[in-house]
Amino acid sequence: MFTRWFGRALALIGFMMLIQSLVWMSYEIGTNWQPRDPMGPLNGIGEPLPTISSSLEPSETVPAVQPTATATSTPAPTSTPLPPTSTPTPAFPTRWAVTPTPRPGVSPGGLEGIPDPRPLLSFPPRRVNLLLLGSDRRPGERIGRTDTIILASIDPDEPSVRLLSIPRDLWVYIPGWGFHKINTAYVHGELARYPGGGYGLLQDTLRYNLGLAVHGYALVDFEGMRTIIDTLGGVDVNVRCPLYDVFPDPDNPTITGTLSLPTPGRYHLDGKQALWYMRSRHSTGDFDRSRRQQQVLEGLLDQLKGGGWLLRIPSLWSGIRQTVQTDLGLDEVLWLASIGLRLDRSRIARGWLHPVVTPTMISTTTESELFIYLPTEQTYSYLERFLLGPLPSRASPIARVEIINASGNPLYGEMAAEILREAGFEAVRMVEAIPDGRPTRVVAMSAAGSSSTTQALLRAFRLPASRLEVSPEPGAEAPYRIWLGADFNPCVR
Repeated sequence: MFTRWFGRALALIGFMMLIQSLVWMSYEIGTNWQPRDPMGPLNGIGEPLPTISSSLEPSETVPAVQPTATATSTPAPTSTPLPPTSTPTPAFPTRWAVTPTPRPGVSPGGLEGIPDPRPLLSFPPRRVNLLLLGSDRRPGERIGRTDTIILASIDPDEPSVRLLSIPRDLWVYIPGWGFHKINTAYVHGELARYPGGGYGLLQDTLRYNLGLAVHGYALVDFEGMRTIIDTLGGVDVNVRCPLYDVFPDPDNPTITGTLSLPTPGRYHLDGKQALWYMRSRHSTGDFDRSRRQQQVLEGLLDQLKGGGWLLRIPSLWSGIRQTVQTDLGLDEVLWLASIGLRLDRSRIARGWLHPVVTPTMISTTTESELFIYLPTEQTYSYLERFLLGPLPSRASPIARVEIINASGNPLYGEMAAEILREAGFEAVRMVEAIPDGRPTRVVAMSAAGSSSTTQALLRAFRLPASRLEVSPEPGAEAPYRIWLGADFNPCVR
């Protein structure tokens, strides 16, 4: 009996850690929050919502810089894995066997200025969609906006997870209220006592505007993620682009800390450094930041599965219970944990709406300009393709690519594999080769390759059409090779 309980407890803790890490991959806090409404913090039912303002960063006065611990480019030793605990697979949760329905308060379409609701996407049976939310709530405030919204679409049979980042500035119709940025739906739902609260209104907003049915949610605050990373001994990431940024030091508000990653390479980051790595945006864009956040997620997954973390359960349990707000029951968490323990890194697909929405500026009633993203038909097509289509290794063999690393840097092959996965390709083999002095190029192993696939591969590595070579090779394992030369630059933005 004790063995069974202990195994289930480990599975539960592992999954909750994964949930928390997923949310904080995209969490924005500190110097990155938006300006607040001049009427004050949101700290009670009935107070006004914040005036929607520009998402551009306000000017800041930075205190005198004091050096902090520098991220090391030498990974920490890996712990010896402990033997797995045998645990029966929990049954599929009953509540998730039925597609969630909208609440009674949802306004119908067809009224003046209000669009019709989008058709509901038809997900496969047993597919579970969870919302992973990060709030910008600060000390002294009761409610915060959900500046991080990630849909985790989980297929338990493969198993696989598709992570879809939804921009906080997406302009949507919030049922029963009006048009606003999607990150304000949670706040309004809490203040207006909407059925289901803030999560209920956000859930209905996603269903109404994007056709997404959501089964549950998890919302966390700030310090939990840092605590988990430090408890696990830090995280290793492949830094593809040099990064330098300065942040207020959470341990001492009178000074600042510096994150300096001067060259591409593999770095070991502690909790504070990892948060800065995920948050940095002043010298990069939102898309690059999202990529870095996904890197940390995968690094944490490696740590969770790498062994040794079982001994850290006492220090993790109390922190997780205090920081995760969720509607998931114990049976549902145990079921999800059983999926997470079987999940392979190659079956985590990354998706973003940023490239398939239209950025624009609009004027508001306060006569200020507001930066927003407008959904388009391309947005809806992408949702269907990403959430309902096959993942690369289950798709056409044309998405398979070999990597020949002749760059002279042994880390660049792994970085190229990461770029391929982000672009929807599968790296099937990696070979280290002696540098030949030739530039980076794409080699088509068949003259009958797909033009659109070839162009997508060139775009993924920012290569011109002149870097395509056609060199038919009967019996090749993959239809394409990416040949990394001495000029290969892993910093693809």
